Amino acid sequence: MSLVLAADYRVPDFDHWWAAIARDLATLPGLGVHIVVVYRSLQDANRVFVTIGVRERGPVDALLRSPIMFAWFDSAGVDEIPPIFVGQIVEKLNLDPDTLEARPGVRRFWIYRALDDQAEVMVLQEIATERQAEQWIRHPDAAASFMAEAGVGAYPPLFVGRLVQTIKLPVT
Repeated sequence: MSLVLAADYRVPDFDHWWAAIARDLATLPGLGVHIVVVYRSLQDANRVFVTIGVRERGPVDALLRSPIMFAWFDSAGVDEIPPIFVGQIVEKLNLDPDTLEARPGVRRFWIYRALDDQAEVMVLQEIATERQAEQWIRHPDAAASFMAEAGVGAYPPLFVGRLVQTIKLPVT
């Protein structure tokens, strides 16, 4: 079963970081990485959210301690390695876009369960426009009341961003 690693962090210089990522991509397939998805915050141009898909569940601690993973953050210029969510997909939902035209709403949901805590989940939502995303955050429906608790404790605040790129890597 595949894994997802996700991290929300600030980089000192987005353009420098993006160039470094391009150089480092060739090292990732050796760790089983098959996809990297990068988002950039709408509110803070140097804040990024990155998900990394790993094909097979192996020893997670070995993956996280890999020199390649440390080099990934070193090349980004971050001072401290951010908390990394490690989990497995629970559900992917694609909602009918025709029902969402009249009101702002979520088009897709991805739900992941953490490997180290079965009660912890990460939810990713795709919304059609920035305006709709802002409306959704200000006025979530009752089912999304959990959003008010984001940013408490070790958990990062809500991340609202734009997709920069989805990078599919070759299988090694």
